[in-house]
Order: sequence, then structure tokens, then C-alpha cells
Amino acid sequence: MIRTPLLKIFALSVIIFLPASICAFAETSAPPSVTISSAEIGFNQSYKLGCWTPLTIELSGGSQTWSGQVRATVPDTDGVPTHVFSSVTVAADENFSVQLFVRMGQSSSPINVALLDEEKKTIAQRNLYLGANAEQNAPGGFPATNRILLEVGNALALDQLILSEKFADTKLTTRVANVETTSHLPTQWNGYESIDTVLLTTSQPAAYDALRQDTARVEALQQWVQRGGRLFLFCGEYAEQLIAAGSVLERFAPGKFEKMERLTQAQPLATFSGSEQAITRNRRLNLRVPSLVDVRGEILASAGRSATSVPLVIRSRYGFGEIVFVGLDFDSKPLSDWPGRTSFLKRLFDWQDRDPNQQTTEQQDIDDTISHLRNALDKQFVGVSVVPFGIVALLAGIYILLIGPGDYFFVTRLLKRPALTWLTFPIVVLGISAIAYAIGTHSKGNQLRVNQVEIIDVDCTTDDQLASTCGTVYTHLFTPAVDSLNLQLQGNYFKQPLTQNVESRASWLGLPGSALGGMQASGSQTAIFEEGYRYAPQLDQLQRLPVQAWSTKTLTARWFTDVEPQVKIDLQQDSDELVIGSITNNSEVELTDCALLYGRWAYNLGNLAAQRTIRIDDSRQPRTVKTLLTNATAGDETVKRTAADGTVPFSNARWDVARLLKAMMFFRAVNGPQYTKLIQRYQPFLDLSKHLEDKQIAILLARVDGANSQWQIDNAPMQSDQDQHWTYYRFVAKVSQAEQ
Repeated sequence: MIRTPLLKIFALSVIIFLPASICAFAETSAPPSVTISSAEIGFNQSYKLGCWTPLTIELSGGSQTWSGQVRATVPDTDGVPTHVFSSVTVAADENFSVQLFVRMGQSSSPINVALLDEEKKTIAQRNLYLGANAEQNAPGGFPATNRILLEVGNALALDQLILSEKFADTKLTTRVANVETTSHLPTQWNGYESIDTVLLTTSQPAAYDALRQDTARVEALQQWVQRGGRLFLFCGEYAEQLIAAGSVLERFAPGKFEKMERLTQAQPLATFSGSEQAITRNRRLNLRVPSLVDVRGEILASAGRSATSVPLVIRSRYGFGEIVFVGLDFDSKPLSDWPGRTSFLKRLFDWQDRDPNQQTTEQQDIDDTISHLRNALDKQFVGVSVVPFGIVALLAGIYILLIGPGDYFFVTRLLKRPALTWLTFPIVVLGISAIAYAIGTHSKGNQLRVNQVEIIDVDCTTDDQLASTCGTVYTHLFTPAVDSLNLQLQGNYFKQPLTQNVESRASWLGLPGSALGGMQASGSQTAIFEEGYRYAPQLDQLQRLPVQAWSTKTLTARWFTDVEPQVKIDLQQDSDELVIGSITNNSEVELTDCALLYGRWAYNLGNLAAQRTIRIDDSRQPRTVKTLLTNATAGDETVKRTAADGTVPFSNARWDVARLLKAMMFFRAVNGPQYTKLIQRYQPFLDLSKHLEDKQIAILLARVDGANSQWQIDNAPMQSDQDQHWTYYRFVAKVSQAEQ
């Protein structure tokens, strides 16, 4: 009798709630209106760790239009998840491609791609597993010190060239990635950060059809080169339709296309390559090559009667980067079969790394300059010191004695009340912990501290009133407590905030190599902060970046804008192929440690006060660039132990930040691989040595004391009274012929 009413109530509940439950289940289990078809990272899955790289995601539309966000989650160098977002709208039954830009910090962690609806709920997601043994996998990221060549168009078959440059150390491997269509190129310049050199081959001109309407990809490539990239343009047979006025690649040609010529003699190629191997059996050629006029840059090989007519190889400066033009198609016969093509390309690429024949087991320990800079900045924190191991060992010993035999004798033998151990034990633990915390606080302080390097490059070679300017910032910060930071870089120029038309990118900076904390470490780091942090849509802010107590984090940012140079440089070449002229500081900031670099020579100019002018004439005796940048007074501290030529061995001042920066900024000019025993592959755009090979270019190097650009935490400066800053300006200026 009692069960019957209960059964009736249960049945009635089922009748009432079952339809609603079925409807709710049907709603949550219904297929989403859009799905993730595929995801591909890098360029045909080729990319480097610690660099921005494109992540291309293919979406398939459902039965109705869908609007929401695509989110990609990847780990940073500490294993903390980072999130990038893109808002998309996918029409019904549409196949849609979206390109995001991610920065991978670990080679074996999966990439998570998710679709979020307008309420930020996840409706679909997919993992891209990295590593050779994973199912549905993509290759893991290559070391940051690898060299990746990106071929666009037909492949150049560079196997023999790469073998000739092969190193025993896999950290120095050269790799080739190929994309046959330009529709897969990045839409933003930073998408090329993994790439050392872009190679454009034009024997199949249809590969560039997509760029005619897709100006974003052309402009992204152009900006990357202008901001320190390196581009090789191989353009022979089809030059007229690709680099003539109004053509898709015209902007990359170092001159004006005039007409097509016939190349019948192989001598110019043999002279350039140094190879006597014949291109054809009868040593005759019949190639169509472009003739350029108003050439900008240095002509390295020419097919005409004079050194400047029908230039075949032109090396030219392009902003802070470089373009090498080759009026030949090395991916087509007969040049593709020429045995001497490796010698030609080897001279063309002009790679200068350490000689592998001189490397033995020490090569396994070779570091990149960025790794060394991070370690040097780590040693420069004021008021932060490492607790000596002896003190740690002493505290550990005391702790063990107190909680073991000490506690036993005190409560059992002395007080004869063993039950008191429940009171004495926590007192000992808390006491020792308090002492350890006090020692740690005393040695490490309780303030956030910043050590920051900034290199600001200014292009003064144009006649425009505004100069293209680029700032590169490396910030090593120490945090005294667990926190979550909203960070954005405020770019400054001569200590004045830049507020208009400024573009920037901000992120973490990885540690190349397999050392503890390195991006190639054998075991991936497990993040304490599972939620992670996100980038702002323009990749210029880090939102809710988590930091640990008494830990360091390295950040990097690059900013770009056009500004008034503030420094007027008027230089001419004299009869001895040196320079004369004047430099005027029109700013309100003193320039210190000034040096004028021209070719292989450098002038020590000392300090240049605000609103003052320095004359450069034959009374100033130049020194070689290497001698000036590595002498006893080149760093933060004067070094007494010098070599016979007046230079300071790098090992004698290896943690001197100023000295290290000068070597990094002109790595090739100071013979960096031999001088520092380091490589510079992670951030190669820092080196402007190539510009010194142009006789029409001089570079003024100057330091500005004090802080310049600053990170903002929720719009307040991230700073303390014990921060350290190293700010250098490099003004790239024209040199004209001296009047006779």
C-alpha cells in the first residue's frame, strides 16, 4: 500500500521531465554548425621553436552560418599554455581557412585548436600531436639555431649545397621547406620569424598568380625583409611578366626592368662561382636574362660588356634587410644540371658560421648569443643574490638534527614528557621555515626588478622627413611573488613615448639548446599554471601572464614606426675611401659611447651632447671595426688584460652586457664565431654587418643612458629603483662622394 503512491509519483515525474531531458540531450549532442577539418603548422610542417610561425586551420561550414572564435593553445618555453584567438564567420557549406600565429616553446607538446561560440563555450576541438611517433602527427619544432630556407615556387635542389655546409652538431643543421603556391604564405610579417632566407623561383610564374589580388601576403613579405629578413629572387626567363612595372614582384627588383637579353657566354657564371666545369658540352648558352637599369646595390656578376650592363647578380640593402637578385633560373636546365652550381650558390649565400673542420666535441657545447645574453642579464640583478649552498646545507643539517635527535633528547630526556613532541615538532618546522624565508627575502628582496636591453635602428638613408625605425627589446625580469601580469610595451624614442602609428609584437623569449630550461631539453617542463595566458588580437599584449615567486622570466618585443631621426648625419667619402662630414644631435638627450662605422673602419667619437655637432675629418684616426668594438673600454668596465692588437679576449669579459651587445650588433664584422665562440642563429636580424659592405652606407652607433621603452602592467610602468638598462641606437646613413 505504501509503495503504490511512490510508484505513481515516480511515473508522473518521468512523464513530465523525460521530454525535456530528451530535448536537452538532443541540443547538446547535436553536431556543431562548423567543424575543424585540418590544422598545419609552419611551412609544410617546418618551423623553429621560440619563433612566431603560421598555424593554418581549415574549417568546414555546416547547414547554417556560424560566427565565433578559433583558439589555438600551445606551450611557452616554461610549459605554460598560451592562447591566441581569431574571430571568424563561416558561411553554410563553406570551406574556410584561417591563419593564426603561434610561438612554440616545446617540441613535443600538442597543439590544441578549439572553436568557441559567441558565449565562449567550446563547441569543437582538435589536438595536433607533434613528434615522429604520434598518430595524426606533425614534426616537432626544429632547434632555434637551425637554418631554414623557404623555397617559394619550384624547388632549387639544394642538397649538395647543404651537404657542403654540414655540421656535426644538429643544432646547426640547414633545412629546406618548400611551398608551391603563395596562398600558404603568411599574412603577417612575423609569420616569417622561423625563416632565415626566402628563395623565390620564377620558372613557374603561375605560382605567383594568387599574389596579384592578395596584397596582404606581398606586404607581409616586404615588411619582413625591410625589418631584417633576407630574400633571394631568381628571375630569368619570365622576368618581364613578374618584375616589370606594375608586376607582382616589381617591389623586390633592385632596379628598373628595361628589356630581355640573350646570355650566350658562360664566362660570367664561371668567374663568379670559381668553377671551370662546363654548363653545356659546347660551352655555349642560350638563356633569356633581364636587363635592369638604375640599379640599387652592388653588382657582383654581369653579362654585358661593362661591369654595370645586364647585371646577373645584385646584392642590395632593403631597409634593415637584404635582397639578392639573380637574373637566372637555377631550377631549370641547363643550370639545374650544371656541376658547378653548388660553387655558385655557395658564394651567393655567403654563409659564415664556424668552420666545422675545426670543431670537435666542444661543438656540442656551443651556445647562441641570445642564450649568453639571458645568462648575462641574470647576473646583473641589483639586490638579488643566490643563497650560498653552504647556508642551505647548514640549515638542512640543523633542521634534521632538531626534528630528529634534538627533539628526542629535549622532550624525552630533558623534559621527560614525550607527548610534547606534538608541540615542539611544529614549532621547529615553523621556526626553520621562518629563518629560511628571512634569508631568502634578504638575499632576493621583495621588489620586481628589470634588466633590459633595447636596440633601436633608424634608417636615415631616404630623403623623407620621417625615418623608418625599429626597436628590439629583451627584458629579463625577476618577480618576488606569485602574480598575474597584464603586460604591454610602451615604445619610446629618445625617452619620449610613441603614441601614434606604432606596430608591435610582444612575447616570451626562449632559451636555445638542450640545457636546463632550454627549448630542446630532453623532458618537457610541466607548468604549475594550467590556465595559462593569452595574447591580445594584435599580438602586442600578454594578458594574465602568470609568474612564480623568486623566479625570472624573459620577454621580448619589437616595435616599428616612422619618426623624425633627431640626428642629422652628413657624410662624404674622401680620396682615401674614408669618410668626412658632420653629425648633429638635434635631440634633448646626450648620446654616449658614439662610434661611426664605415666599411672595415670605425671612428671613436666619444659623447655627443644634446644640440651639439661633431666634425669628422682627416684629423680623426680610424681603427678597424673589430678593434674599436672589442677594445679595453668597449664594455661596461675597463679591462686591463688585452691581446697584442688591443682587443679584449671575449673570455676575459664574457658577462659584460655592453661588450656582448656590440658583438651581437656587428657579429660578422668582429668575426663573431671565432671571437666569441658563439653562434648567432636565433635572432639573426640583430647583425647589421652586411650593411658595412655597402660603400654608400655608414652606421652611427650610440648609447643612451637610463630607461627607454617600458613595459606597462595595467597601464602602470613595470619598474623599480634598481633596474638596469642598456639602450643602443644604430643610425644607418648615406655616404656621398666628396666634392672634388
